Amino acid sequence: MQWPYVLGLGYSIVLAFVYVIGQLSSEFILVFSNIIFVATGGFAVLVSFWIMTRYAKHNPKPMFSMAWVSFSSGLFMWFIGEVFWAIYVLFLQVDPFPSFADVLYLGGYFPMFLMGFLVLKLFGPAFSKKMLTLQLGISIAVSAVVSYALVVPIAQSSEDVATTALAAAYPILDIGLFALTLTLLLVFFKGSIGKAWFLITLGFILNIIADLAFTYAELQGFFYEGHPLELFWLWGYVAFMLGMYIHRREL
Repeated sequence: MQWPYVLGLGYSIVLAFVYVIGQLSSEFILVFSNIIFVATGGFAVLVSFWIMTRYAKHNPKPMFSMAWVSFSSGLFMWFIGEVFWAIYVLFLQVDPFPSFADVLYLGGYFPMFLMGFLVLKLFGPAFSKKMLTLQLGISIAVSAVVSYALVVPIAQSSEDVATTALAAAYPILDIGLFALTLTLLLVFFKGSIGKAWFLITLGFILNIIADLAFTYAELQGFFYEGHPLELFWLWGYVAFMLGMYIHRREL
């Protein structure tokens, strides 16, 4: 059971090393970052489909199966978004924001939300009043910080209405996704599948951090293709894969 952790940690370290060294060549890191996102996201999708085959055979809880179909659908939409983003950057050589890639990225949130709600419907009774108080307190604090630092500046920007709405959608959806994943983490933290769900929720949190950091970097004008902030997205995919692998072994 230890080798997946070794592979995941090793891959994460190699990614960080390449991103640091790659800063010496803007052309290399631009090409590498777009290719590695497609490769890593694609492999994560394959792992999620692998889990679905196990559910198809055993189907311990139909609602849980629906949850994994939703999760895989959201992950697949994010992966196709990576493909389109790479096409815009590497082949069309245009700024991919805003573009159809954003439609796919944003669209992927909704199956992820559905997955979370389905899982909570199954395990909701484990969510105590104490957990609810903690979840609300943290979520409200994060919402206030994100709104002040990102949503308000985006709304006050000089961009057109469509671009402003699209840019604001990311932090707003991230706030909702954070509240949901925090709830899942609290529910499963002491459960028998706590380790798997910890890694899956860690994947969501890393993606949220990456989204918010990207939005801030864009507002400040210092983001570029191959920026080290992209590592949070890639590490998020790694966390997803580790969590999904452990979960499948536990079925």
